[in-house]
Amino acid sequence: MFLRRPLSLIAASAAVLVIVYEVIQIATGELYQKALDNMDGTTLIELGILVLLGVYTLRNRSDLHAVSFTLVAGLSFIFIYEAIYKWSFFLAPFVKEMPPHEVREFIIQSGIALTILTGFAVGDFRLTKWTFIWLGAFVALYAFWLLVGFPQVLEERTFYFDRVIPIDFSYEVNYVINRATKLFMYLAYLTLFPPLRATRTAKSSQRERRAQPENEAAPGIVATQSTHD
Repeated sequence: MFLRRPLSLIAASAAVLVIVYEVIQIATGELYQKALDNMDGTTLIELGILVLLGVYTLRNRSDLHAVSFTLVAGLSFIFIYEAIYKWSFFLAPFVKEMPPHEVREFIIQSGIALTILTGFAVGDFRLTKWTFIWLGAFVALYAFWLLVGFPQVLEERTFYFDRVIPIDFSYEVNYVINRATKLFMYLAYLTLFPPLRATRTAKSSQRERRAQPENEAAPGIVATQSTHD
């Protein structure tokens, strides 16, 4: 299949390389990518898996279409979390005023995140009960994170708000909370793609249609010919 779909092949190959590279980096103790402003390596692994899922579940579309909307989903996932994360430092307009340069970045991030709507417009993405389940888990855990003062992984004992729930977390717990919120959002995004079972069924139907003889007459025509004989 991939030989007839060069863009999907390139995207899938790049995704596999990124996953393997990041697994090796994490195994050797390099969790953060300094070249990407200390992006967590697990985020890149998640993106790699999303690309593989996207080009596979959208393989009934054209090659360019499948890769394009997989890219849309990946960018939207990254920037919707970044937009929420940025807003959380201010909780504007309820707690703090967001500086103009932060507002500008927030608007850009939100705009990129909203490109996911194009996938719904063309029928590639859809909401399921699991989408809402994972989004609900994200909202619940993220709200808890804010209530304990929004502590950051790389900033020891730094709280951005008065703590409603006065709990001190270790570095490990802070890291797990941070990663878990992003994981829940990520799982919600994965549910937007067509289910694997549906794509297999559609592919089987296409093979069956191709297998039918091209010169097979329609039933009405056969009946007419029998009458004349």
